[in-house]
Amino acid sequence: MKVKCIKLLDADGRETEFSSWLTLGRTYHVMSIFSDKSGRRSYGIINHHPEGEWPQLGSHQAECFEIVSEVTPSNWREWTSESARGISPAAWQESGFYEAFYDHDPATYPIFERERDIILSEDP
Repeated sequence: MKVKCIKLLDADGRETEFSSWLTLGRTYHVMSIFSDKSGRRSYGIINHHPEGEWPQLGSHQAECFEIVSEVTPSNWREWTSESARGISPAAWQESGFYEAFYDHDPATYPIFERERDIILSEDP
């Protein structure tokens, strides 16, 4: 799935002119989708990061984007909890994966990279 950034919103949902995470007009591959109990949807997108640095996955409000491609990656699996539901690579849903990834655990990078590459290759 790919989306194009059509507006920038701050954490409170107010339109803003600048984001250090997103660029207006740029198309992004969606790594995950998250919906809270109220139905508010956000997309997990790889944020800007310098070449060679650890990638950052950011959660961005769906209102910032228009859908460019609705291809569903083969590695995505749905999940639900009492407060939310979503879809993301099954390997990323393993207990403790996100915490370890955000702590820069080197064992998580090959898993992240493999799943990211599946998403990118299935919707070039």
